[in-house]
Amino acid sequence: MDASEEPKQANRYPAPAAIGVMFALIFIAGLVFIFMLALPMRVTVESQQLAILPSAQPIPEKEYTIKKIVFGYSKKGRPIEGYEIGSGDRVLFLHGAIHGKEMGSAMLLRELVLEIAANPHILTPSKKLVIIPIVNPDGYYDRTDKLNANGVNLNLNFPTADWQTYGPEGTFAGTEPFSETESRVLRDVVAQYKPDTMIAYHSFGALVSPEMVTSSRELARWYAEKTGYTYYDIWDYPGTATKWFEESTEGAAITVELTKDLFSDWDINKEALRELIGSEALIPTVLQDSPEGSAAPSPAPHPYGF
Repeated sequence: MDASEEPKQANRYPAPAAIGVMFALIFIAGLVFIFMLALPMRVTVESQQLAILPSAQPIPEKEYTIKKIVFGYSKKGRPIEGYEIGSGDRVLFLHGAIHGKEMGSAMLLRELVLEIAANPHILTPSKKLVIIPIVNPDGYYDRTDKLNANGVNLNLNFPTADWQTYGPEGTFAGTEPFSETESRVLRDVVAQYKPDTMIAYHSFGALVSPEMVTSSRELARWYAEKTGYTYYDIWDYPGTATKWFEESTEGAAITVELTKDLFSDWDINKEALRELIGSEALIPTVLQDSPEGSAAPSPAPHPYGF
């Protein structure tokens, strides 16, 4: 065969452009493969998360709005701020720092608001919360005692049947009941929201003290059992917010004293508060066979004083 007739040999190596196309196709195929693997993984994770939720207690579809409200103003014009949470018919009114130096009570109630914001399903639809962390902002920011800017012990300034101008420990209760703007704010909140229950947070003492009616005593015993605080039913101070609330509304009223003025005791109170706001009942579990009139030893007068 003549050399000129010898067939031309094909190039043994592909052109550079073909190499680029080949690598591009491989890269795209890899992306598609990874995407297909990722889809079932995401579904699996979501399914596992959903499986954790108790089937008997599905998260309500309703979202609870946490409304921040200025309920009034202090003697010096500071806002008395708080929160309205939920829309149920049973209203719980919780307040703290009516004595400004008892800062831990305000910290505790702020922790509760944050807990509900992070877990809105813990509040039962049947309840509404009204929370005022700092009733006495002038005392909270300006003083180191338990008085307001007028030198009045606000927790003696409510019109109970036995009201008097000076408390048993000698602090001034005001010229007359509701003489102070801060105590009138609590009066107006009760008139507006008509709460079933009032819990006043104070310090210090690590105890729970009820007012006189049965529902108050049952709630105090339950709260003491849940927290480990002492149930203490000896106090009977005139002019307190809880005593006035019980006398005027016949609702349950208790005082919870934390362990220290500057401690929130959140870890101690967390489970009790979650159960309280999550239960359909006023008192989540009525205690049985509780000794009537049980009391813990306490100094007389107690260093706290109302």
